[in-house]
Parts: sequence; structure tokens; C-alpha cells
Amino acid sequence: MQAWARGVMTGCIAVALAGSVGGAQMAGEADLALGESVYKEICFACHGGTGDGRGPSWLNTMPRPQVFTDTNYMSRLTDLYLFEVVKYGKLAVLKREVKGSPLESLAMPSFGHLFDDAQIRELIAFERAFRAGAPQSAEMREIFDDSCVPCHGKEGRGDGPRASPEQPAPLRFVSDAQPAPADYHDPLFMDRFSDDYLLALIKHGRVGATETAGFDTMKPYGHILSDEEIRGVVRYVRETFGDGRTR
Repeated sequence: MQAWARGVMTGCIAVALAGSVGGAQMAGEADLALGESVYKEICFACHGGTGDGRGPSWLNTMPRPQVFTDTNYMSRLTDLYLFEVVKYGKLAVLKREVKGSPLESLAMPSFGHLFDDAQIRELIAFERAFRAGAPQSAEMREIFDDSCVPCHGKEGRGDGPRASPEQPAPLRFVSDAQPAPADYHDPLFMDRFSDDYLLALIKHGRVGATETAGFDTMKPYGHILSDEEIRGVVRYVRETFGDGRTR
């Protein structure tokens, strides 16, 4: 992850942005013009001027930057989770190191103690087959049902009972699990990940993929941006690239 000073990137924002703080909606209206200024100064280098996740630095990270135009995934992210990720960094949020936060984040757990690398690679192929409509092995279906369905759902749409107590989950629901579980049918989401990254993710868990395997994650911006600036970016991203609704 590249490090820049204020006015230059200090890291690539790898998640979507939204705007409630401390579990409550923001007081007052976020400044859209301020958010646009901050986005064009800091965020565009990874996420691109159109929010497509393909800014000038997008190839420097794995996983690739969050695609803000991916309304399918963006709709599942809560404001509190996203605000804290931008302010404190994703790793701190996943490790629940944000003091006083009511957020109960759910990091992807590790499965390396259950499956060897060959099995994990077969599982990755099984997951990618949802999108392609390719055949899926009975052996991997059993593993997927036992280990993955609670979060990712029977058909791999990120809509398991940990994500939504309402089963079957409605479209564009806000996930109870934050970050929202992957929807394997979502090309904008899945194209951000290499198979090597997914191997590390399943083997070591989300925290371990960063701390053990050395993959990238969102860096903190709280020392660079004020809460007002973050809220402005939140509004700019939602209204410019998404459907404009806060959660």
C-alpha cells in the first residue's frame, strides 16, 4: 500500500463509504461539495473518478479497490461500519479495536485447520462456479453447506442467516454481518480478488490474510480527515456513484 502525505494518497480506500456515526444517523446534512473535494484529492487514485475502482493506482493492491458503483454490495454495508473503516482502518474494525463502538464486526474466520490448500482451491472453484453456472462437485457442496452457508447462503448470494435473519433474504438488504458476506454471483465484487488472495482469506481468515499473508487492507484516514470530511465523502460517494440512500 502506498503512503502519501495529505493531498496525496496514504493508502487505498478499499471499502464503500456511508454516513452514520456511533450507531445513529449523522446530525445535519453532510457537505456534498466538501466530500467531492476530498474524494478528488484522496480517493480517486484507487477508486477512480467514476467510482469504478480503477483509478491510477488500482493495480497496486490485492484485493482491488472497492467498486462504489457496485450497488448490489454497497447496499449491504451499514453506515457505522463504513465510517469506522475509513476513520480507523479496516484491520482495527475487524479486530474490534475501536473503543466505545457499538459495532460488532464479523471478520471472515480461518479454515486452515480444517482444509488443506488443495481442498481450499477446490472450494474456490466451487464458489466461482456460481457465477459461471458451471458444475459443482458433491464433495465441495457438502463442505460449502457445512462451513459457508451460514454467511454466504445456499446459493452463494451472501444472504445466509448470519447476514439476514429473514430467510430467504430480500434483495438489496442491509447485512447484519459486517462486512457483508461475499455474493459469488456479483462480478464487480468477485473480480476484485485473485485465487491466491481467496486461498489466503479462507486459510488464514480476513485478519490473517493481512497480518500473516501480507495482503492489503484499508488504512486509517482519521489522522488526515476530520469526521466532517469523512461524512462529506460518504455523501458524495452515495449520491454520485450509488443510489443516494444512507443506511
